[in-house]
Amino acid sequence: MARGQKCKFRSGFLRRGCGRDAVTDCVYCTSPFCEKHGERGPDYTDVCARKLCSEKLRDLREHTEWRDGAAQSNKRDECAGEECAAAMGQQCALCRLHFCTSHVRPPNYQDRSLLTRAEMGAQDHLIVSAGREPFGRPELFMSPSGPPQLICEHCAGRGKL
Repeated sequence: MARGQKCKFRSGFLRRGCGRDAVTDCVYCTSPFCEKHGERGPDYTDVCARKLCSEKLRDLREHTEWRDGAAQSNKRDECAGEECAAAMGQQCALCRLHFCTSHVRPPNYQDRSLLTRAEMGAQDHLIVSAGREPFGRPELFMSPSGPPQLICEHCAGRGKL
């Protein structure tokens, strides 16, 4: 953070920034904030009080807590699914925990919350292009890196913030 920056947290529509001396920048939006308008966490996880940034931090903490608990099952060579003692088989592409085959699935490409903006634009282009083909081309909907990777139900439910 550059010295002499001011807090840019805005408490409402058409309001100016706070104006106090900023202590650090938000790790998500990179806006400088003061002690009053943010949270300084361990390991430089400094997050401003903006709603989206606070939600990201809350989601990260919940996911980390869930992942730590589910990882205990993997240490016993068991599926990380809740109350499942089956042998682990497939790995989730997002959280990297291992699950039995009944607790992982390919991502739902209709669920656009898992896609970045660039991927959404590419998918829109591919859908239009496929509509022009006489028989359609399902390979256009496949990931360019190969077959779809598997994700667990927990990661599928998280979406993107």
